[in-house]
Order: sequence, then structure tokens, then C-alpha cells
Amino acid sequence: MVNGKNAAALSKINSSAMKIIKKLLREVFHGEITLIVQNSCLIQVERNEKIRLADIAKYDQYAAKAALIDYAPVCRKIQQEFSDLEYGNIVVIIKSGRVVQVERTEKHRFQGFTGMDGEGI
Repeated sequence: MVNGKNAAALSKINSSAMKIIKKLLREVFHGEITLIVQNSCLIQVERNEKIRLADIAKYDQYAAKAALIDYAPVCRKIQQEFSDLEYGNIVVIIKSGRVVQVERTEKHRFQGFTGMDGEGI
């Protein structure tokens, strides 16, 4: 049985946010795309790109091919990791234009417990 809170946790990233994520997947050659999740909602997308001067020629070749790459499997994996994440982040690691890893960090809130800095995570 799924209650209201669990139903919200089984959510999906909306199509406009997925368009932004796909655009970033095409643009980033070396770096990370981080999706920040709070209350089972995607609240922020961060882009951390590394530009390696030795790879500039490779980047030009990659940019021409990037539009042809099918990111559907990566997007499905991102949706899968997001579907039951209440608090935390998902990091997509990209090297030489290829997604090499999807990391998920889950955080838990504890009601009635306050840390040194006043937050409950």
C-alpha cells in the first residue's frame, strides 16, 4: 500500500527538466552534472565542467557527434535513481564525452533531532 508521502517519492523528473539534462549531457566533455533533490523534487541542476587543454581537438570532434548520441539509457537510469529519492543528489560523471558513472547520495531527515548547525540532515 502506498501512502501520500510514498506516492510523492515515486515521482519522475518532468520533461522540461529532462530536456535541460539532455542538453547538458551533450555539452559537457569532461565534468559532472549534479541533480539536487529535496522532498522528492528536483530543485537544482549543477554543471561542473573541466576544460583540458590537451583535449581541445577531441572536443571539436565530439561536438559534431554529440547530437547523434542516444542518451535514452542514461536518462532512464537517472529517472530510476530519482524515482525513490527523497533527499540527496544524483551525480552524472562524464569523461571524454561519455557518461562513465551515475552516483546517488541519499540523505535522511530526522524529526526532532538538530545538529550543531541547526539542520536536520
